[in-house]
Amino acid sequence: MDYQPGNPQNGPGGGYNPYNNNPSNNPYNPYGAPLQPAPMKSRGDGMATASLILGIISLVSLLLLRISTPFLLGGVGIVLAILSRGGAKKIIGKAKAGIICAATAIVLDIAFCVFAVWLTFVLPNHSPAFREQINKICEEQYGVSYDEIIEELDDLWNGDLDDFE
Repeated sequence: MDYQPGNPQNGPGGGYNPYNNNPSNNPYNPYGAPLQPAPMKSRGDGMATASLILGIISLVSLLLLRISTPFLLGGVGIVLAILSRGGAKKIIGKAKAGIICAATAIVLDIAFCVFAVWLTFVLPNHSPAFREQINKICEEQYGVSYDEIIEELDDLWNGDLDDFE
């Protein structure tokens, strides 16, 4: 048996390797394949994932007609996406997708709220039957008709505060 320092395999056989394994002479890799470094996660990968999840949830909550949820979850998602960058120059893909989902949910939620308020003030003027229904519902709920509420808001807007007590 030849265990000489000059032997390339440092074992018996004088350097003969019948299976051609471990040609790199690396004792930690007996099968001869080059070692691949383990993929490294970036520091903000968890926050980027959380941002993406919050962005998706905020979009889904918008579809479920929740008004405040897209604002809250979308805002937190955008903050997490920005913080996930850390000291890097670029934002990773998950964080970009989280920002896009969250910002889309926030913009659509604002548009939905503006449209609802606009519809509340414009639609009764175009449909007398609908205006009667709104007056009836407002009188049952609040004891004041819709027309009276609009007149008071108009007076408040124009600065006529004499009617308010």
